[in-house]
Amino acid sequence: MAYKTLVTHPSLLARQVAGFLQEMAQEKGDFVLAMLVPSETGLSDKWNLVLSAPWIDRNGLGATIPTITTALLKHLSSVNAHKLDRVSVLPTTDQLVDRMAGLRISLGEVYLVQYLPQAEDATVLVAEPAGTSRSYQSQPVQTRA
Repeated sequence: MAYKTLVTHPSLLARQVAGFLQEMAQEKGDFVLAMLVPSETGLSDKWNLVLSAPWIDRNGLGATIPTITTALLKHLSSVNAHKLDRVSVLPTTDQLVDRMAGLRISLGEVYLVQYLPQAEDATVLVAEPAGTSRSYQSQPVQTRA
């Protein structure tokens, strides 16, 4: 069973990535999963950013990876940019995405996940089923004058 622990003082890297996620969600659509996973290289403070979103599925990796990396680099300091080993994208249908979505972590919250082999010690920034985001979306309203 996976456990999540609220991170009350997220790292600067996590805060900068959260800013990137907020901007991308406003421009492109919500994320189902966004997490920083410790890199397999064994080096401390090296991370992989794992993302999943319906808009990525629709547009395809070839079109979205350059958009994602360009926007991400605008939000990261040069020090934090060097902490990222890789940006990985998973389809929203992936089993890990589905399992993580059950944690129901909204953008703006940061949790550390433990006891989940595929995401051990991950810093999770978003993990929600598609269509359940609480981020602000404008809606047209009709009124009678």
